[in-house]
Amino acid sequence: MHYAMNRATNMRSRRMAATAAQVTSHARRLTAERGLSGFTVEEVCEQVDISRRTFFNYFASKDDAVLGVPARGDDDAFKARFVAGGAPAGTGLSPALLEDLAELAVQRWERSDITAESIRDVLTAFEREPRLFTRIIEKLLRDEQSDVELVEQREGLTAGDLRAAAAVQLIRALTRATAREFLTRTNTDTFAEILARRLAAARDLFAPNPDPERKS
Repeated sequence: MHYAMNRATNMRSRRMAATAAQVTSHARRLTAERGLSGFTVEEVCEQVDISRRTFFNYFASKDDAVLGVPARGDDDAFKARFVAGGAPAGTGLSPALLEDLAELAVQRWERSDITAESIRDVLTAFEREPRLFTRIIEKLLRDEQSDVELVEQREGLTAGDLRAAAAVQLIRALTRATAREFLTRTNTDTFAEILARRLAAARDLFAPNPDPERKS
């Protein structure tokens, strides 16, 4: 019985995810063609065969539908995995702190469903409506204090420890640059690949590899 309930729950989740993806796909295409003011929520609902009420169960606005930002966004599972990755108490900061923060940023980006397949409509929509780019960056970077508190919790730091804020702010700065690069028409890399490359460059700045040929 437990297996049957889990299976039903998983099937329902997949159906909901598929419907949300359809809504986002149509909203992006219509925005690319006409701009946000050029279509109504009802048009999207008609194309996906859902009610207006159902639309707003998935997304709070047309903007959020285009961006793939769910009305009931919940990244508790992401946060729980991040906190669980901390080092044992009294052993210092966990070596993978920055990488795990970057992974959290990647998970949030991927939840917005901006993929290589949808990139043309996304870019055209962003060109028509530049404020959407600002919205997605705000989505990626909002709740900074919440992330700082997550780092404090994970690493056993006292409130206000600047190392927590510095870690979060570094990843957020790299995330902004990553989003700009990802959304260029010539990009062929994934968001995760770009962010990892930028994080590696930042690490090299803070702790450069010694050059054995360089004379002191």
